[in-house]
Amino acid sequence: MPDAVRFTLAPSAEPALEEALAELFVSWSIRAGALSVWVSEEEADEAAARLEAAGLEILGRDVEAERDWVAEAAALQRPVAVGGLVLDPHDPASADPGGRGRVFLPAERAFGTGSHESTRLALRLLLSSVPEGGSVLDVGCGAGTLALAARTAGARRAFGFDLDLEAPLASRLNARRNGIDGCAFWGGLLESLSPAARFDLVVANMLHEEVGPLLPGLAALVRPDGLLVTAGQLVAREDEFLRLLEGAGLRPRRLASEGEWLGTLSVRP
Repeated sequence: MPDAVRFTLAPSAEPALEEALAELFVSWSIRAGALSVWVSEEEADEAAARLEAAGLEILGRDVEAERDWVAEAAALQRPVAVGGLVLDPHDPASADPGGRGRVFLPAERAFGTGSHESTRLALRLLLSSVPEGGSVLDVGCGAGTLALAARTAGARRAFGFDLDLEAPLASRLNARRNGIDGCAFWGGLLESLSPAARFDLVVANMLHEEVGPLLPGLAALVRPDGLLVTAGQLVAREDEFLRLLEGAGLRPRRLASEGEWLGTLSVRP
């Protein structure tokens, strides 16, 4: 990965930077009484010439090695234990899962490691309700976390789809990494499912505004007496969301919360 060059200037130069460095890919900040300007190594000489032409004195010029922020953030991730399952972002295992099942989910993207409250809520409700030998659909599957957890917990088949076309690829890769079969993932809309498709449990970890309009369609995918699990809604809007569930023909049976986030488990009569 290319290195970056950091120029040090006096803080008083900051108002002139936008005009002096227009069209260059740069960033800057003021800390500890100094103005730091970062630019790619390829554009460093041009940036220096522009700064000097604008009458801005360069007090220092240093090369900074490019950092892999994703890898560094991943290294800080810790295993997450929910119910009888441990989601571990490290391989080999960074902790003894004890009697719990372990799913290896590297922190390669901004989703799926279980570090967010809504993911943990969805897992708590899902793992306590997975039908042994049943079918599970993960709506907005991301890294496949919930579908893989369902298979680990005893579902016979687990399916997942997502608008993000990278998500099913990540989900399939995670299934292979963990040796979990019986899963299928694809990219598409809710309409990509057959009108005749029915599942014992449907789970959607999505924001209120995203999942609300989908609730009638999701309810139609649940078998009679089957379950819908949601997470990602706000506790402050609990009453509003419960009305949406009931309006879709579902009966909320259990609520859970973590911080500001709400999770629900509903049954289709």
